This record gives sequence, structure tokens and C-alpha cells, in this order.
Amino acid sequence: RDEDFDSSYDSLLSLAATLGDVRPRSTPDSVVAALPSGVYKDWANSDSDQRCPICLDDYQESDPVLKLSDCSHWLHKGCLEVCRVRLCYSDG
Repeated sequence: RDEDFDSSYDSLLSLAATLGDVRPRSTPDSVVAALPSGVYKDWANSDSDQRCPICLDDYQESDPVLKLSDCSHWLHKGCLEVCRVRLCYSDG
């Protein structure tokens, strides 16, 4: 229960012991490696996203990007490799 934990160091240690190892879920390496990759300028058109949905930086013409296969999102290659988030990909 939330009431059993406060923000003290001892309470945080107790929470960590209760939860055990917590790891973020991420997209497997094989899935990331299989994504189409390219350079932003080669894929960009008038309807293209102009900003990476992970870092929110605008794409530069020479930025390496990955395209998610089941949607229209592109991502900076480095952002996905670092964050390994599950944005649009489903395991189904």
C-alpha cells in the first residue's frame, strides 16, 4: 500500500526490496535493427513530421532516422537506440 511508504531513505530501500529489480520495457534489438533507416532529407516531403517525437528537436537534412513499420512516425536513430521506447510498435 502507498501509505506504507514515505520519502525517507529507509522507506525507499523498503520499497526497492518490495518491488525487486525494475527494468523498463523496450523494443528488442532485432526489431530496431530491422526498421528501415535513412537520412531525413531522402524521406522528407511536404506531409512529413519535422520534429522527432522523442527528443522534440527539429530534424536536420543530414539526420539519420528510422521509420516505424506500422505507422508513419520517424525517429532520430540515436534517440530510439538510447531510449528504446515503445512508441507505435506492438508485439502482436
